[in-house]
Amino acid sequence: MRKFNENKLPTLAKIMYNSQQKWVQENWKATLAAHANGINALLDSIGVFDVWKKVLSNKYGKISKELIPEIFMDSYMSAHFACMGLYKQANVCLRSQLETSLRLVYFSTHPVEYKWWCEGSTWYLGSKFKDVWGPSYQYFEMLEEVKCFHKSCNLGLFKSIPDFYKTLSQYVHGSAQSFLTKPNRISPKYNIGEYKKWETNFKDVQKYSNTIFVLGFAEVFRAEDVPVQRAILKIIKDKGYKNGLRKSLKLRISGRI
Repeated sequence: MRKFNENKLPTLAKIMYNSQQKWVQENWKATLAAHANGINALLDSIGVFDVWKKVLSNKYGKISKELIPEIFMDSYMSAHFACMGLYKQANVCLRSQLETSLRLVYFSTHPVEYKWWCEGSTWYLGSKFKDVWGPSYQYFEMLEEVKCFHKSCNLGLFKSIPDFYKTLSQYVHGSAQSFLTKPNRISPKYNIGEYKKWETNFKDVQKYSNTIFVLGFAEVFRAEDVPVQRAILKIIKDKGYKNGLRKSLKLRISGRI
């Protein structure tokens, strides 16, 4: 491997390297000066995916072993990009995390389709479906646990997720509100408004991902000890969602979570 030597870089590569080193450091310092505790809490919350990996290892070992690290890395890189002031990329990572979370639940009972998908097959596009689970989110709405959840708390999980997904998709498709650049400024810069929007999106993705897992792997989740159930539900935060899961899955968890 060649040894890196900044002075030997070609002109444009050197300019890009020097300029990015400067604005990245500025953004990291500005972000952590204002939000170090918040970032720490967000990073702590995604440690729950280590819990899920252990919970699912016996019954869904191969699929969970391959997809959960990707889910974790999407969330981790989202925080990394946000600290750099790259809010567009940070939100793109969140959409990817949400998609992979949904796919994990779907593929857990569709191993053949998972093999096809890993091989790069896009069979689902032949029926004009955008996702492996078919039209819209009907597959998930047909799951008994999801039906019970909707009835128990009157919250439409798969009515909220499509709207939220559209919000994240704006960053993928380049809506004007998600541009990296601003008039008279090219380099990304720490922006408290953009940071707050990203932070809210980050928390919502963790809420949705963990709720999807609890419902999609309800049998495994119910079999876990109460401390494990508490640790997972705690990440969801939303009181309505947590109470809905408690009621619909008949969880024996006393006190506040």
